[in-house]
Amino acid sequence: MQPSEAPVLLYLWDKRTFYLSSFAEPLQLSQAAAMLLVALDGEISIHCQGDTLTCRSGLVPAGLELVVDSHDSRVAITYLDAFGEDHALLALRMAGRRGPLHFALDDEAAVIARFDQLHRSSAEPQQVHDWLEQLINPHGEPPPGFVCDPRIVRAVELIKADVANNTSIDQLAEQVGLSVPRLTQLFRRQIGVPIRRYRQWHRLFVTSVGVARGMNLTDAALAAGFTDSAHFSHTFRSIVGMSPTAALAQPRGIRLFAG
Repeated sequence: MQPSEAPVLLYLWDKRTFYLSSFAEPLQLSQAAAMLLVALDGEISIHCQGDTLTCRSGLVPAGLELVVDSHDSRVAITYLDAFGEDHALLALRMAGRRGPLHFALDDEAAVIARFDQLHRSSAEPQQVHDWLEQLINPHGEPPPGFVCDPRIVRAVELIKADVANNTSIDQLAEQVGLSVPRLTQLFRRQIGVPIRRYRQWHRLFVTSVGVARGMNLTDAALAAGFTDSAHFSHTFRSIVGMSPTAALAQPRGIRLFAG
């Protein structure tokens, strides 16, 4: 199958989210999760903190404001795990760094070829899932020195368990045994974004899962805790860099899966 005939791939798992498409215009976004970008057809430009990085593969931490210009290349975007383990593993394998951005993944040409093959074949979700695991953590071990604070793990679990409601930071802090200032500080350090931003990101994920499982967009957004579809659309655009329609209503179709 030619790339122009292959559908967009959007596969959602609790740990990672994968999206493969070209973009009609640059994405202007506020990062709520770390991501790995791999350009399949040519270089992309990442504008961040007054600088521009041009590369075929880039690793972006959570919490940045940036613009990504694909220059009409297809881009495989993997949103990485919330706690930073994926980012720490991949950072060890990037040849260069500019400011907060890493670039030039080792064995880059082979990685690009594999993503291209997955797109051309409209790969099944399990194929993509297994490839991402092999790419990011082939040995199944955490990076050296990586520590995940169990109190922050618990805070994330509590947010996920009651996504439709705004559990207050005071309540979260009490349940994980931290003061509010300490929870706020540790959460930002571990996750890379404030609690509110993480909650918004998870609500986008839950909404997309609902759509993948057959709900209409408005009902899925409301069930995830958005006040209305306009609130969802605004949040989606600010975090993902495009409108929900642009992401989901593709002229050549979209393969949407939630694991």
